[in-house]
Amino acid sequence: MAEFLPLCDVLFNVISLAGYFCDVVFDVVMGYALLERGYKCTFAATISIVVTSLLISQVLSLRWYLHVWWAGEGRKGRPPWLPILLHCLQVGVLWRYARLLVPVELRRVKHQVRDLCMLRLVHAFCEAAPMLLLQLHILLKDTTIEPINELGVTPEPSIDEPSANKAFAELNVISASLSLFSVCWALASFSKNVRLQNVHRLVLTWLGVIFQFLWRLGTISARICALTVYALVYEYWVFLVIGLHWVSMFLWLISPKNVFHGERISRPRKAYLSALIAFVYVFAYVNLQELNHRQKMVIFYCVMCVENWLLVSAWWWSGRSARPAATAAAAAAAFCAGLAFMLLYYRYVAAALQVYSCSTAGCTWRTGCW
Repeated sequence: MAEFLPLCDVLFNVISLAGYFCDVVFDVVMGYALLERGYKCTFAATISIVVTSLLISQVLSLRWYLHVWWAGEGRKGRPPWLPILLHCLQVGVLWRYARLLVPVELRRVKHQVRDLCMLRLVHAFCEAAPMLLLQLHILLKDTTIEPINELGVTPEPSIDEPSANKAFAELNVISASLSLFSVCWALASFSKNVRLQNVHRLVLTWLGVIFQFLWRLGTISARICALTVYALVYEYWVFLVIGLHWVSMFLWLISPKNVFHGERISRPRKAYLSALIAFVYVFAYVNLQELNHRQKMVIFYCVMCVENWLLVSAWWWSGRSARPAATAAAAAAAFCAGLAFMLLYYRYVAAALQVYSCSTAGCTWRTGCW
């Protein structure tokens, strides 16, 4: 029987929908502003990131929807033309959110929200995180004036040029803030485990989401700050740092008795999924296995703390920073605050969450209610 979701759940989905839509729109507007100011290389990078993220999200969304559709009885030879058209028009994810604002079958809600959590995470690390690095890099770069060359033509602005007026700077701040919100909200609403075989364990509460959001806000802000200030001085060497971190995380994930251990999954698929998760681990930790969870988190955040400290130190010692002490202190404070909220979450919030089982069709699902 179709029913409306509780008001708190509707509010949760409205926030997710608004965050996703605004992030995409402001990234596109930011790209136009960059093109208008002559930042052609940065414009190309921005549009490439946005288009790639949209394509990946729509393809995954349509694939998951068709998998469920064809599994239904009496649907052989009946393609869902409307969902296919909406995904081709790049609004399939928005359509998925809209479906939760009307009466739905409660026994299927967890699978729908699970898909949205995964799609939100895909958007966060395919678009929001790269755009956040790009936007913060432009925001923090010292103002420079390009000299006129021998032909009397002003050279094309590079990706390292800052904003030249207040309006552009404000747009950059808004777009970067939305990107940061998207990443933190995606991680906060991802829950501790949303893998398909454990979808019955998906429990989202407002208290848990808020604490996780603050936890991610601190650690992600510190990580982005460390990578950005390093890139201000050493430019494209930051990609070497990201690449080395990705390789380390990838080797860690494919090591024995780690993620996917004991599951019937082919080696190529395991390597593919591990490569994707390793990219997420460049910025944040996501729990995908209950075994030795605390030990893995301690190791991850110790490595992250040392790496952030080395990046900020390398930037500081370059002598090209205006206020290194304030920036370093802000990054350290954000990281410590994030870890403090993480400890509070696992100490008081996670222990209070109850595991709901939806093995029967008549059970009641409440995601955001107390």
